[in-house]
Amino acid sequence: MGGALDDIRYLADSQHRPVVIRMLADGRCSRAALRDATGASSATIGRIVRAFEERGWLVRDGSHYSLTALGRFVAASFSRFHGDMAVAHELNELLPYVPLDEIGIGVEQLADATVTRATQYNPFAVVSRVRELERISEEARSLTDFFPDPCIEGRYKSIVHGTQTFEAVFAPVVFESALASDFADEFEAIVASDRTDVYVYDGEISHPVMVHDGVGCLVVRNDVDVSIGMIETDDDVFLEWVTDVFESYRADATLLTAEYLTAPLEDVLAQVCG
Repeated sequence: MGGALDDIRYLADSQHRPVVIRMLADGRCSRAALRDATGASSATIGRIVRAFEERGWLVRDGSHYSLTALGRFVAASFSRFHGDMAVAHELNELLPYVPLDEIGIGVEQLADATVTRATQYNPFAVVSRVRELERISEEARSLTDFFPDPCIEGRYKSIVHGTQTFEAVFAPVVFESALASDFADEFEAIVASDRTDVYVYDGEISHPVMVHDGVGCLVVRNDVDVSIGMIETDDDVFLEWVTDVFESYRADATLLTAEYLTAPLEDVLAQVCG
């Protein structure tokens, strides 16, 4: 039998073997249970459990199979490696545009991150994910120059007809597009809600960021300013950076107070942004 690389290849070079070792890591299983979980034939499962047994990872326990101490170690190690590689795959296209040095983290600190990627088959994946967060969050912050109709609708339901508190720093283009949309009334209701503080930042927003219930989010844009993904994590360093970015823009922004709201938002923007 070969060395460590051979064992890694053996586990990785199959759609069934990782499922088998993951199931056995959760507890003893019968061959029928392994067969049902993998969709593999009984003969295939037989070959897998024999190979596991030969490697010292598995023991027979009557009509069931259980991992040895070594097998549990291998299962945990492979699970971590598989998870890290899955994150690496998701981050591959995003990382060139993520300011890791500015944030002060390494890729390893994103190992537990939730990564959403826009693809040619799902170009609106980021918007869909943000809408999901809007529905389930109790406390939210957002710094952005992009607030499409679906997000206005989602925030409106969560804030005006829900209990979400919302603090936002918007670029003027957000107001301009919102007021010209079919959701202008909903947008004004968001701004007017006593559960929101909405600011206008008259300048370029380099990194759109959000915080939802203590989880930091970074919208990743490529070199032609197209949103290609989003990274979410509660890593302390990442969250602190997101919070600092939000608060630095907020410090240079203008809060739309009740006094401002007595005038049409178009007039307010003309006054605030000069």
